Amino acid sequence: MKNTDPTISICLSICTLLIGFSLIQQVHAQRNIAWQKSIGTEYSDNALRIFNGEDGNIVIAGDEVHADFTGNLRNYMVIAKIDVHGQQIWKTYHDIAYETFSLPLDYYLGKQFYTEENGQKFINIIIHIADRNLLYIVSDATGDYYSYSEISSNVFTVSRDHVETVANVLCSIQQSCYGPDSLVVQHFDPNPIIGGNPLTWTTGLKQNIRTSPIQGHYDFNIQDITTDTNGNVYLLTQIDRWDFQFCTDCGDAFIDAYSEIFKFDTAGQLVKHFKLKTAKAVVSNMRFLSNADGKLIVRIDDINAAGTEIITSIYFVNSDLTLDHQFNLNQQYNHIALDKDDNLFACTNVYDPADPNIKGLSDVLVSKFNLNGVLQWKSYYGGNSFDYPKGIVVTDDGGLLFFANTESADFDIDENHGGQDMWLVKLEENTTTVQHNASDTYSIYPNPASDFINVFGLPAMGEISIFDLNGHEVLKQVSNSSQQNISVEGLPAGCYLLKIRSNTKISFMKIIKS
Repeated sequence: MKNTDPTISICLSICTLLIGFSLIQQVHAQRNIAWQKSIGTEYSDNALRIFNGEDGNIVIAGDEVHADFTGNLRNYMVIAKIDVHGQQIWKTYHDIAYETFSLPLDYYLGKQFYTEENGQKFINIIIHIADRNLLYIVSDATGDYYSYSEISSNVFTVSRDHVETVANVLCSIQQSCYGPDSLVVQHFDPNPIIGGNPLTWTTGLKQNIRTSPIQGHYDFNIQDITTDTNGNVYLLTQIDRWDFQFCTDCGDAFIDAYSEIFKFDTAGQLVKHFKLKTAKAVVSNMRFLSNADGKLIVRIDDINAAGTEIITSIYFVNSDLTLDHQFNLNQQYNHIALDKDDNLFACTNVYDPADPNIKGLSDVLVSKFNLNGVLQWKSYYGGNSFDYPKGIVVTDDGGLLFFANTESADFDIDENHGGQDMWLVKLEENTTTVQHNASDTYSIYPNPASDFINVFGLPAMGEISIFDLNGHEVLKQVSNSSQQNISVEGLPAGCYLLKIRSNTKISFMKIIKS
């Protein structure tokens, strides 16, 4: 009888924790990758944004390192338009550090808008760099730089004909301001009557329940703004209440917070405000996911009722600010996209040593929820290193695209140019209508195995690969029947990952060589 190597005992313990293995294992069925692109240089590149273009294509923005005219390496923003088949339409580079007199150590992108001027269409992107907010404008036809302007707030929206609406917070009494107690919404017409003021209306709101500072104060925390086709303005804001304390060794005491939506009409009059929820702490993140067909869809990230983690909640709100319905998702999700039927596609990074589907330090988790928040399926993508999503969109042909940073070069990732790449992935066509089949599983026996394993339930034509835990492929063969005998006699003892690829899915499962 063979003696059990101590390292095998450790591997057995780890794999027991990871997968709770048994003689028969179920496999998580992946949504198939239709195509993928690794974008970047031999240096560390950074994915920033992905969004749908108005012409049915997609636009991605990232950060690449290139040599400038002096030969020194520096970061340049890259913007590219790509069609749903993965073909590049245009790609341009932009030096967003101009007129800042310093290298951009850090910047991030906000929302995007489309405008028209002299028969041409333009992409407007909000860029936050240092303490500035820029509206950066490029041609939709070529990606070339057109212009930029300073904006006074990152809570900003602009219509197709350049009508701007912006929201800010301020202190009504500077001498006793323990936090912004007022918000101001302003509406600008770029084409006023000759000699007129482009500011068409201003609306200010001040907390009328605020008393003297010793009794506490209320802060506005504005987070997003949008307009509808009729010109009404909707504002998402959190109102935070604190009690001011007169002592030298204590801070203000947090009491409560309210996540609210405000509606202003075309003349700037406050029509209504509606409390979406009471926040548990000053951590709420609120964003408009959609504003169409007389319906607003809002996401709020906040601490759950138990106070143990942050989760994402979705609110469907009618245009008159009455709540249609809402639900809580099972965790916090970085990015969410919707299809025409209001199904939600959520994308986030995930690492859990007890989850056998995760292949590396951090994977990309893509999940589908129906309009009532019921999970339909979930799939994992990545390699043996660090993979982190930066956005997700639903395409016009029913596919699904996510944009991520990856440091991997194995498993799901076909190519890596060096360091960190931008990874653009399109999942199978009609992803929005595919349902998960819980009975669609494979099984293996024996596991652990010393000489061979049998894999049952295979497709008639498929591909089987085995990877070690460093992501190196150590075995590969084609399956030609529903049962396949695979020799593992020559493999060192340890844990491995079995990958099964067919023309409809990719599946992974952990195996142990004893």
